[in-house]
Amino acid sequence: MTGSPGQENKTEVLCGIENAIERGISFMHNVRNRMDISFDHRAPSIVIELDAYKTGYIEIRKRGGKIRVLTEIDSDNISYCKEIIKIVNEFRHLDGLKGGIAVSETEYMATTILQEAKPLTQVIYSNVREIVEQGQYIFDTLWNKGIQAKKRIKEIEEGAKREFIETIQDPTEIQNVTLSLLTSATEEILMILPNANVLRSLQVYDEMLQLLREASEHILKVRILVDADDPIIKMIYNNTVKEHANIQHLSKSSQTKITMLIVDKTYSLTIEMKDSSARMFDEAIGLATYSNSESTVSSYISIFESLWIQGEIFQQKRSQK
Repeated sequence: MTGSPGQENKTEVLCGIENAIERGISFMHNVRNRMDISFDHRAPSIVIELDAYKTGYIEIRKRGGKIRVLTEIDSDNISYCKEIIKIVNEFRHLDGLKGGIAVSETEYMATTILQEAKPLTQVIYSNVREIVEQGQYIFDTLWNKGIQAKKRIKEIEEGAKREFIETIQDPTEIQNVTLSLLTSATEEILMILPNANVLRSLQVYDEMLQLLREASEHILKVRILVDADDPIIKMIYNNTVKEHANIQHLSKSSQTKITMLIVDKTYSLTIEMKDSSARMFDEAIGLATYSNSESTVSSYISIFESLWIQGEIFQQKRSQK
């Protein structure tokens, strides 16, 4: 990967409106297969209001090139973003973007100075292979975090809820999300605790139990599924939330290695049990999945309810012996 034919490899900083525009037009002219570009919330107005830039996009598409755009869509720039959708192949939204970068097969540009509806005044340019590859990696990393522009526009215009599914690896973050969910609950908490080590290894164990006690006293419904034969879990809940929460034993056939927390039928958090014998939280658990996706949360609720019914049958059989 080198620069365009006849060009020497170089990296330079260009200052002044004329130089910046000239380099931007040249960059777009050299695009053959693709242009990936990300910029902050002020840039959509620049693309649409300045003919040189808008024409550059259109010409790339006419040549068969593909354009991916990533920006922060808000209520102020939404009209410009609707116009951009018409002249690019793919368009995504990402919160908090700063400055801008553009990458093609052979060239890279970046700027930190953007003003609404005004041309660039300073850009960094390079056609050095390693810098272009680095710029592509940065863009792809940001792109993979973005959501479809049409979804973001719908959020703004219709007040639609933004759905997410996150994979969490950091044990501290997992604990913080657990506490945050318990604190925010207003109607219902559903919880599956298959092993005492999940609780025993939590650094925020006492705080979590206190939140469960408070929730069970004030919230409409708190239901917890626990291992019937784990003496530590039995002791914990006999002495903490049993008076107010509805506690059910997991049946032997329903034993799971997943700790599950569902709050207000809106949020779910599942934590994988990696090593049931470990005493440290980061050693005991694997990945966690945190979501407010309606289909995901509904699926976990269905799993909980199924296990709850099995637990009732299991408990009835135990009491008959």
